Amino acid sequence: MNPSDIVPFDLHRMFLGDAPLWFLLEIVVRTAIMYVYTIALVRTMGSRTLGQLSMVEFLLVVAIGSAVGDPMFYADVPLIHGMAVIAVVVGINRLIVGMVNTSEQAEQIIEGIPRRLLKDGRMCWEQIHAAKMNREELFAMLRTEKVRHLGEVEDAFLEQDGTFTLYLRNRPEITSGLRVMPPWDIETPNSWTAGDVAPRGVPLGCKRCGWISEEVDGALPACPNCGGESWVDAVTTPA
Repeated sequence: MNPSDIVPFDLHRMFLGDAPLWFLLEIVVRTAIMYVYTIALVRTMGSRTLGQLSMVEFLLVVAIGSAVGDPMFYADVPLIHGMAVIAVVVGINRLIVGMVNTSEQAEQIIEGIPRRLLKDGRMCWEQIHAAKMNREELFAMLRTEKVRHLGEVEDAFLEQDGTFTLYLRNRPEITSGLRVMPPWDIETPNSWTAGDVAPRGVPLGCKRCGWISEEVDGALPACPNCGGESWVDAVTTPA
């Protein structure tokens, strides 16, 4: 259509376009065929794909969605073309899943590895950075698990599929730790820098990793665990 021939707010063009009304019935048939065909292929991949998506399976959904849509309502796109694309995408996915299930190396390359984000109440910054996360995102995930400070946490992992696995300490084992609740953007903790005189009787935590110094006499040193030079007051009582 020539742009000069377009009439603004032409309801017939907006709702029906240039296709005859009978084409609506063809769209219904096309949609039903593509939908049933796609369900049949996806069903062969097993219930895990339908329950929780890995990265490969997420890409599969995106690819299938793109391939399914066009043949449903474009008159010049034959159904067989869309069906062929879906079959190839599903076939490649099954091949990749087979490689992942039989080769640990292939699994690590394709799906990645679990990341240990916290160990003994301390942040593992190399793993946090590798997971493309920051402290605020980690603390937000902890708050969803009702964690108030890092002293409550034994271990925390980011799994391959993006889920968060948390192991908490038993109440008698809870130690001092960096405050997680409320968020630091709402209530900023008191902070000191290496070289400042440490306040007496106040346990401090490394802002970078969460290492706890129960008491420091004189000037604050760099963190002995990670070398960080920023300190904040820690939570001392079990939540």
